[in-house]
Amino acid sequence: MVHVRRFFAGSNSGKGFHSFFDNIIGPEAKRIYLLKGGPGTGKSSFMRYLADEVGKRGHDYELFFCSSDPGALDAVSFPELGIAMLDATHPHVMEPQWPGCRDQILSLGSFWSSDVLEAKRAMIMEGGRIKQEHFAEAFRYFAAALALEDNIAARNAANRACCDEEIAVIKDRLFSSGSNPNQVHGRIRRLFASALTPEGYVSHIQSLVQGLREVFILQGGPGTGKHEHLSALCKAAQEAGFDVEAFYFPLDPGKLLHVIIPDLHLAVLSELHLERLSNVKGHRIICGPEDVADSTGDGALREELLKRGYNALSQAKSSHIRIEKFYSDAMDFAALSAYREEILAQILL
Repeated sequence: MVHVRRFFAGSNSGKGFHSFFDNIIGPEAKRIYLLKGGPGTGKSSFMRYLADEVGKRGHDYELFFCSSDPGALDAVSFPELGIAMLDATHPHVMEPQWPGCRDQILSLGSFWSSDVLEAKRAMIMEGGRIKQEHFAEAFRYFAAALALEDNIAARNAANRACCDEEIAVIKDRLFSSGSNPNQVHGRIRRLFASALTPEGYVSHIQSLVQGLREVFILQGGPGTGKHEHLSALCKAAQEAGFDVEAFYFPLDPGKLLHVIIPDLHLAVLSELHLERLSNVKGHRIICGPEDVADSTGDGALREELLKRGYNALSQAKSSHIRIEKFYSDAMDFAALSAYREEILAQILL
């Protein structure tokens, strides 16, 4: 059965857009396709089609969704084949590191009519300006929400619960399982399992932990040490020789939210106000108080600011859709479909 995993490689945050696109595929990659082209040129559909077709041939794949449109794709990876395809346009612009021998640019601009686009230049540029204003507005709201999160964390810090013994039990399991003999120090792969999107907070963590043998869930509000515990577990796992998948908090991408150790079929997750993980079965570890009974009102204000940020992202998406129409009207999708078959044949070689 084909295994499909779902992630975000980037997210809107309280610190602007944050990208982990360099973690989509590792240094062992045999080929990386970089898609170039404007909005509405079919990049997401291109990747979705290839994922479906490669999956039909029995290969596992990974889907990386767009935080500005969580139904669209930013990238797709085929780990067994060592191949990935990425949307390499703004805000996650990427250029080939090893052009020709590994990295290949696929320019969808080869399939549009420049004359049609030039006739719509003023409207495209104005639409782009409006879209960027909405994104800037969203980032200001998210930054304010993060400031309130920090206020709540500062109040919670004095009431942390001591769960060192329970964390130590997890660490002991890492070393008692025996290290991976193929590498001295485990690698870390940084991604998002969730994102701040026009549809609100969207998460794929429940699907990512399905089938794992052991799941631990850290409970407690901001400031209760969950990030520190996860950082220590990451370090211990790497020292034991295990690769780690580290997932970060979209609002504050400097903080760890979840950790998965694939070789051990083990995950350590964080519960938070945006995601209670009520449908995830696992051993719960109390790290400190929740912030739901916040007498200062910071929690409610944080939620209001997040909602305003989501609304601004929704307006940015609406502007983006209008720009997409100009580009899609200028595209020769029949020729693009033929090109897509050529790339599929390359992937399946």
